[in-house]
Amino acid sequence: MDSVKALRETAQEIDQVAPARHVAASGQGRRNGRQSGSAKANEQSIDYGSLGIPEAAVPSFEEAREMFASLGRKRTEEVFACGEMLAKVRGKSPSQDVFERWSKQACRLTRRGAGNYIAVHNNLRAHRKVLVDCSVPAAAMYALAAAAAETVASVVADLKAGKRPTVREIRGLVSGDTQTAQTDPADIAGVDGLRALARAKAQNGVPILVERLKGMLGDIQAALQPHFEGKNVAKGALVAKLEHPARRARSELENLALFVEPNSRSSETWRVHPAIFPHGSPWEAVSRVLFKLGGREEWPDANDLGAWLAKDVVPAIEFAVGAKPSKGISTE
Repeated sequence: MDSVKALRETAQEIDQVAPARHVAASGQGRRNGRQSGSAKANEQSIDYGSLGIPEAAVPSFEEAREMFASLGRKRTEEVFACGEMLAKVRGKSPSQDVFERWSKQACRLTRRGAGNYIAVHNNLRAHRKVLVDCSVPAAAMYALAAAAAETVASVVADLKAGKRPTVREIRGLVSGDTQTAQTDPADIAGVDGLRALARAKAQNGVPILVERLKGMLGDIQAALQPHFEGKNVAKGALVAKLEHPARRARSELENLALFVEPNSRSSETWRVHPAIFPHGSPWEAVSRVLFKLGGREEWPDANDLGAWLAKDVVPAIEFAVGAKPSKGISTE
């Protein structure tokens, strides 16, 4: 199928973005002072005059070129940003042919590749926040951008409900292959079925857990403001917000990341419990922090609460959600 072939080609192209190139020595455009060594080694002039691109429009083209040069494998938000930039540049091109020649020379994109970026911007921007929050892969968005409005709405509804359709499933929906799109992991036998069920659990469960942890992190950071002003954190209010979510988050973490093992303190080997994370690992710290947050009797006194939250709790949860360490919070 031509559309599927095009999607595969585009998925490969995003890993082959051209390094930064300088424009012609006439001074048109802007130089990117952050070029890497490999980019400088592959400098090549872009003759905007021969392409028929007006001098006044060159800065927009250079901005788009520099964006592609600065990004490697693109995340969801960056795919939207690149699509928006390419749509803007295409609107300023004298013709579609000129745009295609420029995008191939400046960004190493084929007509289909550039078209897929633009289609994501044009057809999916109404759902941008949901798709970005769910970190939908580029290949999945390229497929979804070619779908009918009803299909897009259905996939977005699934994402909001915590489901995570695979790229294959989305392609099946777009192509009308309902068998591929609607395969239920619970109907697959053997090892393949077990693996499919595990993948489905991770696809659905990880975003839910991360979203819960992000909410807890936001509540903690807001509650810590008095601490940084030399005051005590309002313990009672924070306990009410965090105690139950922490218990659930720890159970979700164990269910997603750990297998079970017999209780070493019991001779009854049929009694099992979740295994533990490696001693001293960051994930062990996350599990330990969630356990302590889940029981108010384990919390430090009000005088010591702010320091514990800033030193132990915030760094652990930031690690769990992949966030950068907060400024002004010591992890020593």
